[in-house]
Amino acid sequence: HDILINSQIGCYLGFALTWQCLLQKCTDEKNGKKIRALDSLIGMIQKFPYEDPTYDKLQEDLEKIRGKFKQVCSMLNIQSDFRIGTERSSLTF
Repeated sequence: HDILINSQIGCYLGFALTWQCLLQKCTDEKNGKKIRALDSLIGMIQKFPYEDPTYDKLQEDLEKIRGKFKQVCSMLNIQSDFRIGTERSSLTF
C-alpha cells in the first residue's frame, strides 16, 4: 500500500514539475493561474510525510493532493486517469 501511495505521489510530482517548466515561459494571466495551482500542488507534495505511516492525517492529506491534481489536470485540459504498466499488471489512480 505504501509503494502504491509513493508511486502515485511521485507521478503527481513529476507531472507538476514538468508542467511548471513548460509554462514558465508563458506569462499571461491564464498561465499564471495554472502555475500558481501547480506551485500549490508541488508544495502539498513536498510537505507530505512519506516515511511516517502513523501520520494521523495521511489519508486526508492524500485526498487533498488528489483533488488538487485533478484541478490542475482540468485547468490544463488533461485527462487525470493515469495508467502505468502493462495490460496484465498496471498501476492506476
